[in-house]
Amino acid sequence: MNAGLTDTELALLAHELRGALTVIVGLSDLIGSGLSPADQVASLKGIDRAVLRADALIAAALEGKAALRSTTAEPVELSALADQAVYDQRAVTGREIVLHASSAPVVRGDVHALGRALNNLIDNAVKYSPADSQVDVSVGVEGAWAVIEVADRGSGIPEAQRSAVFEPFERLGRDDTEPGSGLGLSVVRSVADAHGGGASALPREGGGTIMRLVLPLAED
Repeated sequence: MNAGLTDTELALLAHELRGALTVIVGLSDLIGSGLSPADQVASLKGIDRAVLRADALIAAALEGKAALRSTTAEPVELSALADQAVYDQRAVTGREIVLHASSAPVVRGDVHALGRALNNLIDNAVKYSPADSQVDVSVGVEGAWAVIEVADRGSGIPEAQRSAVFEPFERLGRDDTEPGSGLGLSVVRSVADAHGGGASALPREGGGTIMRLVLPLAED
């Protein structure tokens, strides 16, 4: 791999490739379990998306770029992208993941990077909430910003640690019993920064956490 990447970037690259492989394997197993023809087509599309995300990462790494920050500037419709991420994560995890899209905001950026960010947000919510609880994914617009929120019903994050969870390799004490490297949310922040947006963690009323991703809307 190109020496232009730092050790942290290489770790992030490995984390994201592993995430893509998890989706590919999970959806492949589903296809072999007797899905309807429509669900087989949807699962094949999910596999194709994961392959394209992995290919984009590898191509950027071979060019010596910071793979998670390299972006293009194509229009991306976030409601459709969120719908795809929800389908993939629901199929792989078997969890109840519900999409609430009040609008269809369009941003300009890298569809593969944004897809990785959404998958990481949902994966994080699934990982740190009870297996029988619902995860909610919301897409909307606030002023000049597109807003994506992923809400779980887990134990929540102490206020003093809500910023730290976006640092590479940062894991809370609650994470010791869960698999993971502490990299998923750092990917989200890296993608948000590269697109001129931001990421934050907020408390959910009634318990749990809301992970919030904001991105500038595409200009007309």
